[in-house]
Amino acid sequence: MGSIKWITIAVAIALPMTALADNCSQSGRVGNSLIMAGDSERKVIEAKPDREVRLETKEGGAAGYRFDFYKRDVTLQVYTSAGKVTRVCRIRD
Repeated sequence: MGSIKWITIAVAIALPMTALADNCSQSGRVGNSLIMAGDSERKVIEAKPDREVRLETKEGGAAGYRFDFYKRDVTLQVYTSAGKVTRVCRIRD
């Protein structure tokens, strides 16, 4: 009976953590444009992001940019480094 209690507690703790996990992939659609990992940063800028965030290293140097595109109930985050798209994430609002 005690082991079932611990399993229930472990599941109750683990379920909310899966909801917080990033939903990152290699591509995402912005309007009529498909942005994929490996595309140029210029393609992302031409899609007119709603927000641009400069990413920094621990020492404060430039590490790249994150471009946010707001859609209904979802924010599409496009990460770039060295002028190339590295990943695309969907965050539920």
